[in-house]
Amino acid sequence: MAKGWFRRKKGKLLYCWYNASGDERSKVVGLASLTDAEGWLKVSEVGLDKLVAKSDVTLLTFGELAEKYLSQYPFNKQSTRELCEQIVRNLLMPKWSEEITVEIDPPKLKAWLVALDVESSTRGKYKSIMSGVYNWGQCEGLIPRGEQFNPCRYVKGREFSQVTGYEALALEIEDTLKVLSELRQPEYELALLVATCGLRISEALGLKWQDILFDKGRIAIRQTFVHLGIQDGAKTKLSRTRVEAPKLLLDALSAWRQETLYGDDDDFAFPSEKLGGKQPRSGSQLVEDYLRPAAIRAGVIREKDGITYGPDGEIVKRFGFHTFRHSLATCLMDEQENPAVVQAIMRHSKMDMTLYYSHSRRSAKRAAQEKVVQRLVVPAAATEMRVPMRVPGTVQ
Repeated sequence: MAKGWFRRKKGKLLYCWYNASGDERSKVVGLASLTDAEGWLKVSEVGLDKLVAKSDVTLLTFGELAEKYLSQYPFNKQSTRELCEQIVRNLLMPKWSEEITVEIDPPKLKAWLVALDVESSTRGKYKSIMSGVYNWGQCEGLIPRGEQFNPCRYVKGREFSQVTGYEALALEIEDTLKVLSELRQPEYELALLVATCGLRISEALGLKWQDILFDKGRIAIRQTFVHLGIQDGAKTKLSRTRVEAPKLLLDALSAWRQETLYGDDDDFAFPSEKLGGKQPRSGSQLVEDYLRPAAIRAGVIREKDGITYGPDGEIVKRFGFHTFRHSLATCLMDEQENPAVVQAIMRHSKMDMTLYYSHSRRSAKRAAQEKVVQRLVVPAAATEMRVPMRVPGTVQ
């Protein structure tokens, strides 16, 4: 595709192009200190690229397509935009920017992705985002439509599995209690909120006092705190529903509101005092400074040589507030609660995700096995248990 170019002149960045008559034209898009990447973003924002004489769409480079995608795609969340931009700019464009979009060879693309030292699920995410750039370009008519023009569709294999080796830790109720007992106000209230209501930490930190409806026993999720910024709404449509809050939690939150310097309706429930209450505290910092140390003191996890181990000695890749969310789902399922009720509490859009969050805890597995054992064992004297020696249907 025909494209323009940049020229720096008299401290200004000029975007230059040839019109349909072959005449050169130019327009200032900013200061000369702007990088080319920033310049292309400006060009796309004001639509200058549309002034360039149109030519064969099969000559569009991946770098050109990616720039248009990042500047024009209607991302739902700022956090999603930042993640995609990071992957596209820092990973995909350095390798493929100068390649003609529809000429990127699938085997070559696969070999490059496989060579990346990442887990298969991460590699699959990279491929998915690159494929998304192609799909958008086809929808916008920037590149030819058809599977054959998207090399990502031919990149397949177990190296791109969406199944991760990560298994979240689901705590027993007793272990959750131990961790909570090691925390103090207000970290205790924050952990209790997540442990009893299943809020995501971004939702909990985004709460303002006006969102906690003490008189109705509910919590309204109106915004989240992600990447050190406030975003309106929640992760999904179902996530925006009001959350039932137990009285114990509401009493604890009420007590904290009496203690904090920021107790007005429009104040954050868990504000950063260092920033004068203007934004919530950092979730990752809370985990490192308070939650993990509390779990270690409680004996729920232990660290050795930089590796974290769980209650049964299993390696734990992640431990944080989200652990409580998995633990709540598991506990509710173990208590034989209606799966639909559990799904509503967790605010999952699909039941499959609720089942993914519920793990088989050791106490539940032990109890289930005991029921089977009791049916296998032949009744005997109180001091003796005999396992049947002959299985029905077999010959001794």
